[in-house]
Amino acid sequence: MKNSFKKIDDRTIEFKIKNMEGSARVNISPSIYLDGNDISAGSTVSTKEGDFEAVRKNMDLDILLGESIAMRSVLERPLNPGSHKIKVIIGVNFPLWTTFELEFKVKV
Repeated sequence: MKNSFKKIDDRTIEFKIKNMEGSARVNISPSIYLDGNDISAGSTVSTKEGDFEAVRKNMDLDILLGESIAMRSVLERPLNPGSHKIKVIIGVNFPLWTTFELEFKVKV
């Protein structure tokens, strides 16, 4: 979502994406990349304020149309000032099989 990116501390970032596809209970396998590096292992996701859970393959998520999905990542090293590229790939495993991909740039 536009203007949702924030740097929580030197090694933690958070941003939101918006569900524009529909309401459902889905099984997903998300991947998050920062400047081409996979940061999924240190990431969490939440559809409800404060209820974050670790990103993993085949995770179940209840999502409503128009709802925001918050993604928070703890990085291995501090995020340097400047421009960065974030890429999110969400593989949907159920109730249908598809992949959503989004990419955007942020400036810290």
